[in-house]
Amino acid sequence: MPVKPFHENRFDSIQILRGIAALFVVLEHIRFLNCGAFGVDIFFCISGFMIMFTTQKNTRFFLCKRILRIVPLYWLATIGTFLLLLLFPGMFRQSTANTAYLIKSLLFIPFDIGGGTLQPLMRIGWTVNCEMFFYLLFFIAFHLNHKYRGVIVSGLILFIFGAAQVLPVNFAPLSFYGNAVMLEFILGILVYYACFGIWEINRQKPLPRWVGTFGLVAVLFLFFLLLWTKPTIDVTGIRRPFVWGIPAALIVLSVFVAGVGMTNQALHRSSAPGSVRFTQTFRHSLVQLGNMSFSLYLVHYYPVMVLDRLVFDFSACTPYTLFGTAVCIAVSVALAYLIWYLIEQKLTGFLRRILLP
Repeated sequence: MPVKPFHENRFDSIQILRGIAALFVVLEHIRFLNCGAFGVDIFFCISGFMIMFTTQKNTRFFLCKRILRIVPLYWLATIGTFLLLLLFPGMFRQSTANTAYLIKSLLFIPFDIGGGTLQPLMRIGWTVNCEMFFYLLFFIAFHLNHKYRGVIVSGLILFIFGAAQVLPVNFAPLSFYGNAVMLEFILGILVYYACFGIWEINRQKPLPRWVGTFGLVAVLFLFFLLLWTKPTIDVTGIRRPFVWGIPAALIVLSVFVAGVGMTNQALHRSSAPGSVRFTQTFRHSLVQLGNMSFSLYLVHYYPVMVLDRLVFDFSACTPYTLFGTAVCIAVSVALAYLIWYLIEQKLTGFLRRILLP
């Protein structure tokens, strides 16, 4: 069977990784675990890869599609946070129900939420701000030159990062969007070029079957490295792209390689029908987790926080809190699926039909 060109594929392995990264962010907010903040770095690397991939053939309505993909759910979650602040201010340690904060959050304008922290009203939404700014820069880049869009957007990110480091101005948007974590989008772009090269080699001569196993081993090792660095190494400032960003990029690359290798293995072996059905069902479930990863990221925090404060008290690792962790994951995933279906599928699908020809 001939191997399709790179940009005619859908790489389920990358989508599965997106779901796993979202689960790690859930684990980050379970206090006694506190072990998955690097899921955000994986997200950023995947974004760099996927935006390059999806715009190779078509950039029509790019920014509009990105807005429709992100804004409805983000705005609903932000407004929901504002209402919770009004009704239950004791739930929050730092945020306040400030109308100016709400407006700035909805418009992706960074501001000091208190104590020098530059975050939107819904604090985990800071990553959404970074994503939207990356999309804007990418929109500018491919209008300047589509072929070199990756180089141009990387240059823009580096320029803004450099300006934030050297200019003696206290300007919140520059400080926020000039953060070193933005450099991880560049790492994702580099992964895109590497994956394209690997795919072209595989088209000419299929990679050995052991490559899939090697990729999986590399992924496990890199996740172990991230888990080890989480409590032991300072990742603030410029350290983060090196300590977490590069391993995250290598995870995306290794997952891609593993997917290629495992596909090659599947083409050269036959399995029992029952085994094939189980594998396909399991794979479909993981891909679905990736599909709803944005919803899972945005909605998990409050269920976890409520279950922590009212039921499980995640201050220490006990059999009870381990059970609570399973409950948190189940509740978060179930809620995320509901939100994904209602907002990302139904509402966003409706808006796309009426706004995009």
